[in-house]
Amino acid sequence: MTQIAGTDLKSGELFDRALSNIRHLLGNSVSTLKITLEVLLENYDQFDETKKIEFLERAVGQVALQQRLLESMKTYGRSVVNRVQPINFDAFWHNWIQEKREELTAQGIRLIVKVDTEQGYILGESRVLSLVFNAVIVNAIEALSQTDDPLIEIFSLVSDDLRIVFRDNGCGIEKDNLDKVFIPFYSKGSDKSGLGLPLARKLLVAMGGGIAIDSQPGDGTRVCIQLKKGVSYPIVG
Repeated sequence: MTQIAGTDLKSGELFDRALSNIRHLLGNSVSTLKITLEVLLENYDQFDETKKIEFLERAVGQVALQQRLLESMKTYGRSVVNRVQPINFDAFWHNWIQEKREELTAQGIRLIVKVDTEQGYILGESRVLSLVFNAVIVNAIEALSQTDDPLIEIFSLVSDDLRIVFRDNGCGIEKDNLDKVFIPFYSKGSDKSGLGLPLARKLLVAMGGGIAIDSQPGDGTRVCIQLKKGVSYPIVG
């Protein structure tokens, strides 16, 4: 008989809420910085030196805030390492995909799933994995906004680890922008904070996994998430 170390619900909720708050604060700060610089540029010739310095100091203050928030995000990312444990992939996947299937259907997006769920245990943290998968789905939905027959395919590749591939038939990403998707604050979609995929990568790396992306304009995008396989814990006593 085996027992899987479960996620502490209270700590999981606090972790999820903390990351959500950080993203919210970062998004607000980025918007404030953008508005501040836009006002300064639009009125540069009319502002006197004192006013220019005032707006520049506001901008510097927002950058300093963003640095502090990023450090907080790194701290939470490191805390994931201490909470990585074997989780039942079959149970996790069925709960997550059921919710996403309903969400995508409501938005008129076709979903094709070919994931081998009989993988036993993977190393991770269920709430963090949900956050990572959700970030990928959000980006896919955004890419499909102008597609006549929107489609998301999810399938698995198995070797020494488990790889979950998300493929959409959306607008795709230009080569010059492909390297920027993992840069914090870079966003051209609905994720105004620009932290969805950058945060997902940090969390996956903290759990011993990884993420890769491949895309062509007009030919959709393919995101591959790598997860480490784990083992169950025997009951002692």
